[in-house]
Amino acid sequence: MATEKTVIGLDVGTTGTKAAVCRKDGTVLGKGYREYDLRFGASGEVEQSAEDWYTAAAAAVTEAMRQANVGAESVAALSLSTQGGSMLAWDRDFRPLTPVMTWMDRRAADEIAALCSALGEETLYRTSGWKPTASNDIAKILWVREHWPEAFAKTACFSTTLEYMNRRLTGKTVGDPTNEAIRILFDIRRGAYDGKILSALGIGEDRLPAVQPTGSFVGTLTAEAAKDLGLTTAVRVYNGAHDQYCASLGAGAVENGDMMVATGTAWVVLAITDRLLFSESRVSPGIHPVRGLYGAMASLVSAGSALKWYKNLIGEDYASLDAGAAARREHAADLFFAPYLAGAGFPHPDPNEPSRLIGLKLAHDRYDIALALMEGVAFEVRAVLDELRSLGCSVRRLYMAGRTAHSDLWRGLVRDICGCEILVTDEPDTCCVGAAMIAAVGAGMYPSLEKAVRGISRLSIRDVPDAAQTAFYQTKYRRYRELLAGETAKGNTKS
Repeated sequence: MATEKTVIGLDVGTTGTKAAVCRKDGTVLGKGYREYDLRFGASGEVEQSAEDWYTAAAAAVTEAMRQANVGAESVAALSLSTQGGSMLAWDRDFRPLTPVMTWMDRRAADEIAALCSALGEETLYRTSGWKPTASNDIAKILWVREHWPEAFAKTACFSTTLEYMNRRLTGKTVGDPTNEAIRILFDIRRGAYDGKILSALGIGEDRLPAVQPTGSFVGTLTAEAAKDLGLTTAVRVYNGAHDQYCASLGAGAVENGDMMVATGTAWVVLAITDRLLFSESRVSPGIHPVRGLYGAMASLVSAGSALKWYKNLIGEDYASLDAGAAARREHAADLFFAPYLAGAGFPHPDPNEPSRLIGLKLAHDRYDIALALMEGVAFEVRAVLDELRSLGCSVRRLYMAGRTAHSDLWRGLVRDICGCEILVTDEPDTCCVGAAMIAAVGAGMYPSLEKAVRGISRLSIRDVPDAAQTAFYQTKYRRYRELLAGETAKGNTKS
């Protein structure tokens, strides 16, 4: 009897790597996870080790295979979901010359200001689809040139997570459009690196990875990688994508008009569109892995992290916060929490925007505050959807991804505040599943990603808005926006 073929989705994230071994029908047979460290510096540095990505991937795959209880010969293919915008440089012998400067790294503030002055902030955004900041590779490469000139001179390749991992697994240095765009080196309309940008940095394309479409064949596992992962050299590696685009596949958001809210430390809203969408508010358009579709991405930097901060502050757990806050809608009707503990996100990005609690009284308790905080995050999601609608995006349905989507309270708040049907898949690790879908198409299990989504993604929750609660939150959302606008106006008057 022939061995049933499986695929592996690897999600190389900011704080750890997950692996999932999946059957053709999407059943997750086994999972693995390994964490790694971040290092913080006084000047905005946030670094990690690229070697940690690889060793964590090997450990996660080994654990997932052990749980799956299948033989190495069953694995036909794997693909990667990766954090975007984290960069390192290596020499011609593939030896790292720099630590990983993660997507949170802010040391290159002067460099991005100089580049925006020279090349134009609007031009850089319209070329790449990303608002230029100190965290983008365009700024970090210039920083390396100015501060570490010896490393800059020896650099054979400035790489992000996907290219490094593809190289470790197959010996081929290959990236994809979703990751390259974040670097602000890549023209998403032409599908090629931008010569003017590279010239300003003093590098050529020969010092950057090759760019292949998401889902293209990269290579088979090297003997070393096969040994480290406990697999065989017959495993085929297919080009992956940025984690949020993989999450949209795993969540099932793959049609024009679909919206995905990926919940985690930050929350990300990704609209699926039929065209590249640019805006004054700097929505981030990109090329979706599904042929003919595009993404429009916006981030809420203070979302899951805000509730985690509050949970730790008061010594509660998430379940007890949910239970206590669920009954406080009327009691907290006049309490508002702007959840900007790490600054404000789209569509009003400001890293220095303060969080504030408005309307607090002696009668309120920890659960009133918890509910107001969760409402505040959902209000910010609503603001993003309103902005996307104003840009011509139809909002047909809203897919929620991540473990927060399985909180009845928080999912219900997003549902009623946004007035949208909420769809949730039964598998919360949508980035891994999305990467597994890419591998499954490459392995010939499905003819296209659209077919793979229909065959693999299974909905466990379909949540329809409650008319009474939607009406309640329509009023409270309007008051929230008015209160914040009034606070901003007062601040401007004082200045």
